[in-house]
Amino acid sequence: MKTKAIGVRSLNLIKNSILAIVSTLITLIIVEIILRLFLGHILYTGSKFRSLYYSNPNLEVLQDDNHSLYATHYKPNIPLRSITVYYNKVEYDTKQHTNNFGFINDVDYKKEDKSGVIFLGDSFTAGVGSNKPWLPMLNKKYPDINLYSMGVTGTGQENFYRLFDHYQDALNYDTVVIMSISDDLRRPLWYPVNKNGWLYFCRDREVTKECKHGKRIAGLIDYNIDRETLLLPEELYIYKAYGVLKSKYEAFKKAQEQKKATEKPKEKPIAKSEPVKNQKVVAQKPIPPKPIAKKAPPKKSGISLEYIAKIKELADAKGKRVIFVHIPEKGETQSGKYRYRVGDRIKAMGVEYHPILKDYQFDLSMFHVHDGHPNDKGYAYISSIIEDILKLQKQTKDE
Repeated sequence: MKTKAIGVRSLNLIKNSILAIVSTLITLIIVEIILRLFLGHILYTGSKFRSLYYSNPNLEVLQDDNHSLYATHYKPNIPLRSITVYYNKVEYDTKQHTNNFGFINDVDYKKEDKSGVIFLGDSFTAGVGSNKPWLPMLNKKYPDINLYSMGVTGTGQENFYRLFDHYQDALNYDTVVIMSISDDLRRPLWYPVNKNGWLYFCRDREVTKECKHGKRIAGLIDYNIDRETLLLPEELYIYKAYGVLKSKYEAFKKAQEQKKATEKPKEKPIAKSEPVKNQKVVAQKPIPPKPIAKKAPPKKSGISLEYIAKIKELADAKGKRVIFVHIPEKGETQSGKYRYRVGDRIKAMGVEYHPILKDYQFDLSMFHVHDGHPNDKGYAYISSIIEDILKLQKQTKDE
């Protein structure tokens, strides 16, 4: 009987163990599915959150007549590839080509006896994030006019001015369109530097090779690379979640220890003494009131319109028209307003100002899911807006 009872208990123990293992596995599978579907994006942080890759060669320094560093553009007549990875998934993988002037376009620029429009801008003007850059596509609809795209990724107003100054005499144009997002108004001048397989935006003009104050922007890759090799090895998301929780706990523990080390020990309260008889009471001097703290001056936005004025000056010397198109960034589209109010100041220069976020209907479906650049729908919409603005310009001129 004892042997039979022991056998039954052993069998039950085995069944319960198997049931526990199966239940645990099912729970882990359910947790894994939930993490992948709903919370997977939080498991990629820091450098794993976003990765940007450019084919090499890519950007280069444009030199002036004295062979000094002057401006940034793309290396002429080369294929370009851009790959952006968010949360270990490819957001976009685009292939483009540069022309003889070093701008994204399959058509070379030349001085022709017909109307022309020069577009100065950054990646939004260049069409980064799309395999079909919008300005060259728009130009095909209007063969009787040349639309010269001079968009270069990551650049700001000073680089716009320098490119315009360098190339304006080589082209025939009637109008200059500054295609600017708000961030372009505060970007400093920089030069591209390749270091150890990475592209840096370097602000040092004299010691560019050392790039003491550079910012690492993108990894440099071969144009024909298999993009899957850029992704991190696949792991169980449960394991990733454990790693994130562990790192957060360790960071919290370290912060608590640092806080404890810097805290001053609490002073013991001074015991109240009994008043002594016949003791003279000394009158205390009145404590002067604390001076009212002055309000800190508002923080400066850091924007500059200096080079817009310089572009206007160059254009005025040749009797050309200048238009400023304020392109909304993704965050501005979400909030419904621009970060900086610059319209009145730009108009005061005699430059046409078009706040297209207010004049047209933008929404988040016109941008990539994670990346801040427009998608094909967004670029097509911007193209239609520019088409509308240029038509209005023609109507005004005809009148």
